[in-house]
Amino acid sequence: MRVSGQLAVIALLGAAGFGGWYAYQGGYLGTPSAEQQGASSGGRGNRGATGPALVEVDMVRTGRIVETREAIGTVRAYESITVTAKVAGVISEIGFEEGQKVKAGDVLVQLDAAERQADIDQAIAEANRAVAQRNEVAIKLERAQALNRTGAGTSAQVEDLTAQMKSLEGAIASAQAQRKAAEARLEDLTIRAPFEGRVGTRSVSLGAYVAPGTRITSLDDLSKVRLDFAVPENLLGRLEPGQPVTAVSAAYKNRSFTGKVSTIDPRIDQATRTARLTAEFDNPDEALKPGMFLAVKLEVSSNDEAVVVPEEAIVSEGLRHVVYPVKDNRVERRVVVLGQRQGGKAEVVEGLKAGETIVVLGVQRVRPGAEVIARPLGSSGEPQGTPAANRQQPSRSSLNLPHAIGTAQAAEAR
Repeated sequence: MRVSGQLAVIALLGAAGFGGWYAYQGGYLGTPSAEQQGASSGGRGNRGATGPALVEVDMVRTGRIVETREAIGTVRAYESITVTAKVAGVISEIGFEEGQKVKAGDVLVQLDAAERQADIDQAIAEANRAVAQRNEVAIKLERAQALNRTGAGTSAQVEDLTAQMKSLEGAIASAQAQRKAAEARLEDLTIRAPFEGRVGTRSVSLGAYVAPGTRITSLDDLSKVRLDFAVPENLLGRLEPGQPVTAVSAAYKNRSFTGKVSTIDPRIDQATRTARLTAEFDNPDEALKPGMFLAVKLEVSSNDEAVVVPEEAIVSEGLRHVVYPVKDNRVERRVVVLGQRQGGKAEVVEGLKAGETIVVLGVQRVRPGAEVIARPLGSSGEPQGTPAANRQQPSRSSLNLPHAIGTAQAAEAR
């Protein structure tokens, strides 16, 4: 071995011996003090202890829960007809524009009325002629009766004139009846709106000949609309007129329409086993059109005093639902029966009462009978009374303990 290598080994041995002596003098290699033992054992104890779990709790409250059923419905007008001609004729006048809103009694179409007017004039003339003849016979009858009273006339003459009077009275009545019939036929040539509404497109033109039953246009009352939809027959015992209905349409985003059930069909559809319902909706702006497709929500029942809890507080175990009430910082496991779910809340039908406190966040960290540290839902910061075992322990580096010199030098050498 070279002399230089021997000297290097001697120098290393000397440095190691000096470091050991220095550590011994500083007490680093000696028996730890009681304070150091307590700190060390305390640190190990804290790392091994679990302590109470920190959870967020909320009070069980009451609220409004609405049970709804969804369906699909079709809109139809509140009143709707197809305007047709009652008698044959030629159109002489069209009194509406397509899509126009009309009132009850407005003239929609006028057919040629010249022939009907001639019939009326003839009936009037017949009636006037019969009246004139009756008046003439009436004068003769008065004279005959006067002569008969004086003995100058005969009773046969009186009877003959009386018979003529009765015949003319019948002729007058017949002429008046013919006039009324002609006026009625004339009225049939005028087609009027039976109710207020909006007309559709017309199927005829001016001067066209129409036969009885020919479609002229349509008329719909859209101030209200009816919505037909069906629900399962098992709801029949819980249905009644007046139940609220909400509907939405793809044509009007972010808008809903509200109405009420007006009619429940007494018959059940044998093919689908559903009951047909009709709801009425106010439609002042006529946004809803006949034939539209609407998604319907029927309010079957509502409970303003339902016991509700946040859905996060419910733990599903197979077919059962479990919540964890907290009392005196101790957790209890309780099976509950749920009803409707609505807006992040769940209705508890059985198992909880309003005013109880339950675990909402942290349910995965609790066990029945275990102690917990509870703080209100949504609060921040450590709750008061947190045990030392749950507080964050300082790291070894924060204690500012000295390192062994040999270890530090080895780290520097690397």
